Order: sequence, then C-alpha cells, then structure tokens
Amino acid sequence: MTDPHELDHGALARRSVRTLAWLGDALFEREVRFRVAARGDFPVDRLDAIKAEVVRAELQATLLEALLPALDDDELALVRRARNTAPPSSARGRRGMQSYRAATALEALVAHWLLGDGAARFAALLVPPIERAIDDAVQRRRDKPRRG
Repeated sequence: MTDPHELDHGALARRSVRTLAWLGDALFEREVRFRVAARGDFPVDRLDAIKAEVVRAELQATLLEALLPALDDDELALVRRARNTAPPSSARGRRGMQSYRAATALEALVAHWLLGDGAARFAALLVPPIERAIDDAVQRRRDKPRRG
C-alpha cells in the first residue's frame, strides 16, 4: 500500500468529478474544522453545530454562486461537469437537489484547487467567505443559551 503522504496530488486532481467531489468534501470539512477550532475552545457539540452550518449543501451552493464570476474557463467547465453528475441513489428525491448538485460542484472545485496547484485560488476566492460563514455561525451559537 502506498503511503498516503506520498500520493501524487496532481494525479488525484485529474480524477473523475465524482472522486474530486468526494475528496473535496473531506478537504472542505477539514478546512472548516481547523478554522472553527482556531476561534477558541467550545464544547464539542457546539463545534459540531458550527461546522454543520458551514458544510451544509445550501451554504456551499451559495458560496459557489458567489464564486462563479471569478472562475476561469477550466474551473467553470469542471463546475458544469460536477453539477451535471447524477447524484447517488441515496440523494435522489431529496428536496434541494439543485443545492446538492451545486455543493458537489464546489467540493470538486475545492479538490481541484487543493490537490493541484490552486491553493492560492482557494485562499483568495473561498477562504474569505468561509471565514465570514464561520464567524456568523459562531455568533449564532454564542447567542443561544446552553441547555442543561
């Protein structure tokens, strides 16, 4: 088995859009988790709630829509391909299929950037709105009284 730290990220970045979205889902959540944890120590249930607000499909769809004008032709082509990928059977019939497809496209784009040579694009285009979304979620969670 190959050491995962020695993987060819460039080769991974050229995988199918489904694979990119699968990897991008993990990479996006990892970024959010690190950025939430950087805000301070919170009870784990609050950390999970803050993270869940940011990684949900509806917010990811909103993030993607805001990014579209800044994307280049290759990035837009990837987004189109990922949006048009048929969702897994477990996702069919869900409300918000448009959000689900847009979230899939965003996740594929995240993997394309972070596994390829687009870390600077990720940092410039996506980190600021992620930070704002986290700040908003943290604030909402601070305003809620603790149970128990």
